[in-house]
Amino acid sequence: MSSLEADLEELAGIGADDGGVSRFAWTPELQAANEWLLARLDELGLEAEVDPAGNVVGRWQTGEGKALLLGSHLDTVPRGGRYDGALGVCAALEAVRSLRYDGVEPNRPVWLVSFNDEEGTRFRTGMLGSRAFAGECELADWETRGVPEAMREAGFEFKRLGDASRLGEVGAYLELHIEQGPRLEREGIDLGIVTGIVGLLGFRVRFLGEANHAGTTPMELRRDALAGASRAVLALRDEARAREGMTANVGLIRIEAGGFNVIPGEAEFTIDVRSPTAEGFSRVEGFVHETLTNIAAEEGLDLDLAQTQRLDPVPLDPSLQDTLERAAAAEGASSIRLPSGAGHDAMVLGRHVPAGMLFVPSRGGVSHNPSEFTPPEQCELGTRVLARAVRDLVS
Repeated sequence: MSSLEADLEELAGIGADDGGVSRFAWTPELQAANEWLLARLDELGLEAEVDPAGNVVGRWQTGEGKALLLGSHLDTVPRGGRYDGALGVCAALEAVRSLRYDGVEPNRPVWLVSFNDEEGTRFRTGMLGSRAFAGECELADWETRGVPEAMREAGFEFKRLGDASRLGEVGAYLELHIEQGPRLEREGIDLGIVTGIVGLLGFRVRFLGEANHAGTTPMELRRDALAGASRAVLALRDEARAREGMTANVGLIRIEAGGFNVIPGEAEFTIDVRSPTAEGFSRVEGFVHETLTNIAAEEGLDLDLAQTQRLDPVPLDPSLQDTLERAAAAEGASSIRLPSGAGHDAMVLGRHVPAGMLFVPSRGGVSHNPSEFTPPEQCELGTRVLARAVRDLVS
């Protein structure tokens, strides 16, 4: 078993949960994973600490200038897989190990990070660690979500989150990650060079109609909130199918009043829409508003629409894409350039410094699931390419 496989196996046992892994921000399980990582960083001779935002940061202070930062995250969704986030952290460890083993002395500092709370599982605070690291601290927002109490219980001070800001010392960021989609496996491609990370819009929608008797109310007189919601689901699906790179999802829906013979008087649901380009992103926002307004008018419904999340698309650095592509070719690996349909810490850092991402295939495109899997040889190949890219950037 390689050191990379051994690291992934050990981490999978920390927070093991019925075949999956559960490690959430400010919990003993994630603390145990952080302590595991701190021990590995110490073995490599790196200066290591847990910063005020709960990020684990290891620093190889060598050379001159700003650091090349490598990493990902160790927190998970409930019963998540063993690769999402963790592979990127372990690959960064392996890249630093290879530099040390070969006696390479980088011409610039090399840092390794595991960002806290990338998933946002407990408090809907996704990417809290990377945002604090980047100086995007939003205390007023996070304070209302139970974060201060959880931090205090874990031995942290909420008001010190801003002290985690260190991005001014970083010159570039690289992250290896599983694709979390089917394209690489379906096309038989070894690696994906990520061109950008999609923008995400989240909405909470409520259609208000009139609950009434299902058998005695004529069809033309109904104000059926569920009919309006159903039209919205299909309209979003059709728009996403017609637009390259766009996705749309209604993941939660609640109907009132419930009854097999009662016309639904209220339908509340969520919308998640994503697009990889600024043009597509602006189109999505207008389409959602226009479509829901028209449906409400045609169905005789009142509409309550609130935006709950907005993350603009982030293009990744072209020169880092070139570096990763050259490294893949040097390792004999096939690669394609593709956007990421999921959010990552790289989109936070990419707003401030050059950032690059490398994808390895996900079996069946499955992620956020105990069955998430990438074969060891593909994990190893991606890690070698990452390490080669790192050498190119620090030599």
